[in-house]
Formats: sequence, structure tokens, C-alpha cells
Amino acid sequence: MRGLILSVCTAPFVLYGPAFAGEKTEMTMRLDPVTRYVHIAYEVPKDAPDEVTVCCCWSPPGKADWRPANVRPLISETALRLATDEQWRQWTLEGRITERRAAGLKRTVVFNPYPEAQRNGVVDADFRIEIATTDGRTLSSEAIRVQADNRDVVYIEDWRQVLQRDAVVTGPADGKWSWREGLDGLTLGNALYGNAGTPLPQLAYPLDLRGSYAVFVCTKPGDGSIGLRLTGDERTEYLSSRHPFEEVLWRPARMDHQHLVLKQRYTYSGWGAAHIDYLKLVPLSEELVKRLEDQFAGKKDKFIAGYFEPYSWAFNENILNTLQHREPLTAFAEAGVDLVDIQIGRFGAKVVYESRVTDQLLYGTIGDPIDGVIPETGNVGRMQQYTNTLQAELKYARELGLTPHANFGATNCYVGTPLQGDITKQHPDWIRGHTLRYELPEVRAYILSLIREALELGAPGISIDFCRYPEGIDKAETCNTFLRELRKLADERGDGRRVPVLIRFPAKGVRLWERFDYRTWVREGLVDYLCPSNIQGRHLHFDIGPYVKAVKGTKCKLLPVVDGLSWGPVRPGPFLWRVKQLYDAGADGIYIYQADDLIVYQPTDRQYARLAGSTEALGGWWERDGHDRPICSKGIYVTPPAQGKVYHRWERLRIWLEGIRMGEVEMYLDRKLVSRYDGPPYVLGTEEYESDGVIPPGEHILLVRARDGDGWLEQTFAIRGAE
Repeated sequence: MRGLILSVCTAPFVLYGPAFAGEKTEMTMRLDPVTRYVHIAYEVPKDAPDEVTVCCCWSPPGKADWRPANVRPLISETALRLATDEQWRQWTLEGRITERRAAGLKRTVVFNPYPEAQRNGVVDADFRIEIATTDGRTLSSEAIRVQADNRDVVYIEDWRQVLQRDAVVTGPADGKWSWREGLDGLTLGNALYGNAGTPLPQLAYPLDLRGSYAVFVCTKPGDGSIGLRLTGDERTEYLSSRHPFEEVLWRPARMDHQHLVLKQRYTYSGWGAAHIDYLKLVPLSEELVKRLEDQFAGKKDKFIAGYFEPYSWAFNENILNTLQHREPLTAFAEAGVDLVDIQIGRFGAKVVYESRVTDQLLYGTIGDPIDGVIPETGNVGRMQQYTNTLQAELKYARELGLTPHANFGATNCYVGTPLQGDITKQHPDWIRGHTLRYELPEVRAYILSLIREALELGAPGISIDFCRYPEGIDKAETCNTFLRELRKLADERGDGRRVPVLIRFPAKGVRLWERFDYRTWVREGLVDYLCPSNIQGRHLHFDIGPYVKAVKGTKCKLLPVVDGLSWGPVRPGPFLWRVKQLYDAGADGIYIYQADDLIVYQPTDRQYARLAGSTEALGGWWERDGHDRPICSKGIYVTPPAQGKVYHRWERLRIWLEGIRMGEVEMYLDRKLVSRYDGPPYVLGTEEYESDGVIPPGEHILLVRARDGDGWLEQTFAIRGAE
């Protein structure tokens, strides 16, 4: 294994360090310098069956007092994200790992010694691995002495040491943070909690550190998240563990002259529950920091556009002053985004900017259903009462080196809801279903008046999203007529400068795609950015060949959409695979929808948007993936349902192969062959609407077979379709 090279078979920013000396044994160990996890390599017997159980335990040295070890297999970040709660429980609480088709191979377990096997920063333990058949017959047993000095690692466990000591009390509290002890599911049985419903003061934990550190956070799943920032940061980021005792990387950071600030999250229903178990800070040498950064560096040669929706952002924020609008945009700048597409409304609905042409959203609103319940909030309206959304974000985007566009959803009038615009109540004949009728000249005139206002407010570019709700367009010529009128308006307002226009529209096969004549748009010079798109969980891998042909020889950039929402490609593997596929096919870059989910809310994923801006960096990532596949534990991982525990008609179950080449795959549902592929992408059924019923309601058994050399890697999964 290569030294000091990021392995995709570990968490992000993880490198392999030099081997440490242990007892004379076939087992070897390495200490990862970023996570400080111990990587223990062992050999699987050559006569092992296709599936074996690897039991890992540790003991104080020489005591033979064996206890389950907190371990996991050496797998990629993609596989870790797709691991189930049951798998995680077996790995970390029981010390059990399943290895498949590993006979005669060297495998690796990743051991986190903290806190049980680490005393005062020193790791000194016996570590034993027993390999057995699934019916309990022992095949081999080996042990190794594990030793490491982690005294330079800082663990913050006692949150009573914050500067605001009177803000932390023992036991239940009203308006204060609660220090609780004697609890299960926590590293030392204690943790910091904040009750939902009442505002809590920010807490500052004093630090006296120099240099760079990798910062990890651990919470108890289900008990709440924690907001973190350093005193020199502009933005608070919220983190929580997905599984028990999971350490989540926040980021590498320079810690000189910094304190740590903890904050409670604000949600759509008010102040939320807050919680943190512990924080881990691992020192990084400057050389190590550079090598970590270099893994995501490369010549910038691809254009990245990212959708940002202030409406959704404000849904879970308490926006009371203008400067807060800068915070999410700093994340877009860190991600290397070129164009930030700022949605300020959908035509026919109340808008989320300082309009005087139509009505603003100033009071309560609703969100998309969560487990069948429609959430309501006053957060978005309050943002409009106290701040100018568009003016503020145009200003801060420019300051941060971003090119902003004012984005409008083509139309959704939200009839009968708090979002419905007054104009549609005054002109009910303008509406067809829930959308405005673009074939009516007066409707187009109204829409253009809003665009004119956005340009007057300083928007340097305009974006129209026809994909999310395309029903306003009745035929292709209607859309062509509107875009010609838009182009004329943009040219008039540009005063000699071309005002760029970006259009997101349904890709071939997506609902109502035939109503959008993109070839005419490009031929007549009506648009500057062409963004064919999927919607929801279907059509994630639409063919871009026709769009490449349409823009060839023109100044129009082709930016196919890569979905950043939960139903989009899982990150990093499937996400980056799609990006590479698009670049290989000739795309100028990508449009990430909804980019705020990836960039603002997922700190560890921000690096993948940055990586997508460079074919050199992207190629390096896939080169490392190819190197590391043979050393990762073999497995088949399936994407979980986007909402709840059932697969809905609008989503697709997809496959990630771990530890083997991405080749031939067969997928059987209840013993019937449904799909067969020679390579990715792997999806049960098809991307088309015809597969909306591929998983019928109720319980089913999915069998997946993947070609592995001269045999097959096979796994079964119990899945459920929505009623």
C-alpha cells in the first residue's frame, strides 16, 4: 500500500502512515495519521468458503480479557455511507465483519481504540482476529500487539469547561445547556444536551493550539445535532453522527488563536434539540496538510454552476439581519463554484426577494411533506421582513468571486396555499392547473416584468427553471416565443453588455421534455447555458449526445444537471462517476441541483464539488479508486429509500460495487431477473417511467450478483415498496 496517499477505502482526508512494529506474526498494523485509527492487515485462509465471519476483539496486554473491538472493514467512503445500521452495529459494537470471496487474500480491519483501548493517549493492547465459517467453525486465529502514542491528539469530553460556565447545569434545564452523566450509548457515559423549544446561549470552549488539526465530532444518533464554528469563522456548520460512535469529519483547520463555538440549531418549528458527545482534534503537519489538499487540486478547466434556494435555506435558519446572507455563499466559494444560481421565486407564487412588482412572501409558508406531514414555518417570511435577499446575495456573491444569477422557477402558483400569488387570484383565467399559461401574452408580460425588476436590482444574469414544473408550456413554440422576448429584454437592459441566460429544462424522457426546443434556442442565440436535467430519482444518467451536438461550434455552454439531493447519485463514488461520464461525452461542466444540499449542509461533501471543476483532479480520484479496489473488502451496497423505509415510485434502487471491478451485474427481484448490466450505472429496472412499479408494494427479496473474476459475488436484501 502506498504511503501518504489518500485511499478511497477510508474516510475523507485519510492517509496511510508508516507501519508500527508489533509481535512476530503474519498480521501487520499501520496507524493512520489523520484519524489515528489502527489498520490491521491479516490473511484469510486459502480454503475459506465464499463467506466468513471475522471476529475482532482486544484485551489489555497479557490479560486475555477479550472484549469486542470497535472496528469496520476497509471500505470506501461511498460504501460507508451506504452501510446499514445493522452492519454498523455489528462492526462497532460486536466487532464482527463479514468477508466475501476473500480466500487467500489479505484483508484489513480499521480499529478505533478510543476510548476503551486508549489510556491517557497511549494505545497498548492485544488485538485478536478469529475467522470462522457462518456455522461457527473456526478457520484461523491470530493476535498482534497494538501500540500507538496519541498523546498529541486532543479529545474534548468535558463540556463544563466552556467559558460560559453558568450556562451549563447538571440535570434538566430551562434556557441552559444540560450536562448529563450515566447514560448509555456515549463514549464516557456523559454528554452535553440542549432542550428543544427554547433558545440557548452560544458556548465558547477555550483552545490554545498551534498549527493545523483535523476536527472530528461524535454525537448520539437521534439526540440532536451541534453547530460548530471557530471564532475566526464566518459560518456555523451543523454536524451529527449517522451511527453510534461514528466520528464525523468536520474539516482540517488552522487552529492558531482560535476558540471553539457551539451553537444550537434553529429549525422550521423553532429552536431544535442540541447535543454533542465529544470532539477529536488530530494535529497535522504542514506537509500532510499540503498532500491532503493536493488530492483535490488540479487545473480548473470545467465550469460549475450551483443552484441555491434561499427559501429552503431560511426554512431552517433564523434570518434576522442582512449579513447572514453571506454565510451560505462562503461555502459556495470554498467549493470552487463559478456560477451561483439564486432562486428568488416561482412565477405565479409569492416571491422571496424585495419585489415591488408582485407580492413578497412575508408571513407563513409550507414545505415539502416529511413522512406525510406538511411542515409550516414563519422563518422564510421573517427573512423577507428584515432583509433584502437579492440585493444582499448579489453583493456578497461578487465579493466572494462568484457570478450570481437571479433564478426563477418557470411557474407554480401553489393554488390554495399561503404561497399563491395575488396576481393569480386576480386573474384565475391565467392558470392551467397549478401553473401560469405561457401562451397568453399578458402572462408573459407579467413574467418579464419580474425579470426586468431583478435586472434593475443588479442581477448580472437570469436563469429560468422549466424542469421542476414544466406544465406552463403547452407547446415548443410557446417557449420559443417567450425566450425570444426574454432575450430582447436582456439585450435592452444590458446596455451593450450581453446578459447571460441559463435555462434548466427536462432532458429527453423526462416529463414533457418534447415541449422544449433547445436546438432553436442555441441556433438563435437565445441562451448562454443549456442545462438538461432529470427530476426526482429517475433519469439520472440521460444521454447528453444530442445536446453536445447542438452546442458544438457555438458560445453556449452545456452544463448537464447532476442532482445533489438525496435521490441523486450517492457521493462520492456514483456522483463522481456521473461527472466523469459527462466530461468524457463532451460537457463543458455541470449544473448541481440542488447544490445547497451538497455544499452548504454537507461540509465533507463540499470537496467533491470542488473536485468536479478539474478533469485532472477528477482523474486522480478515479486512479486512486482503481488502485484501492483490490484491497477493499468486497461487498454490494444498495441505496436506501429517500424517505422513510420504503421505495417510492419516483425513486430507483441503485447499486455500488465495493472491492471488485465495476463489471457485469444481475439483479433479481423475488427470483425473477429484472436487470442485467455489463457496467455502471446499476439500477433496478430502468431510468424511465415504465419502471415506476418495478418494486411492488410490500416486502420483497432482492438478489444481486456481480461478476468477480471467474465467479460471482452474491448478496440478498430485504426491501419494501410503498403502498
